Amino acid sequence: LITAAEYDQFEWEFPSAEPIPYSLAGGAISSIWFDRVGGLDPRFAEDTKSVLKSVNRLKAMIDEKKAEGVEHVVIGGFSMGGGIALQTAARCSANITAAFSLSSYLCSDSQAIALDSWPPLFMGHGRADDFIKAEWGQATAEVLKTKTSVEFKLYDHTFHEMNQQEWQDILTFLRLHLTPDSTCRI
Repeated sequence: LITAAEYDQFEWEFPSAEPIPYSLAGGAISSIWFDRVGGLDPRFAEDTKSVLKSVNRLKAMIDEKKAEGVEHVVIGGFSMGGGIALQTAARCSANITAAFSLSSYLCSDSQAIALDSWPPLFMGHGRADDFIKAEWGQATAEVLKTKTSVEFKLYDHTFHEMNQQEWQDILTFLRLHLTPDSTCRI
């Protein structure tokens, strides 16, 4: 979806979620960032304990990069990965330059929403996403606009997936928030 030259503008790392029991899969062990109980709808309560476990793991990775001298860290993700990126951005904003969240949202009762220190955000969502509904992502973006700069984009004819335009918009967002000569990890 992007060229090698575009990809090589930044250093990328792709951590994986750890396997934990997933309530929505009948308790089956799944590689997920946090548990969901009751359903996907944002009206279901956030499982804050599992959220914080993953946030702390990602925070340790960010702290390690900062200790190595990495100047700018951007966190982002897709679907549940986008949700944990938002959760981490809210709790580690002093060490995060910017964040992006794709096809994702926060639960209505998320503790992250109450936090006031957020980095700039890019949020993208497929308009035709029938798994994580676009209105859930849009509602999260509207709430977060009271906390920080949020760029929210909907992509026509796009389901629960990414497309080339979304990638280009992410790269534009990253270039806006990062200097070309800075050391950066995403």
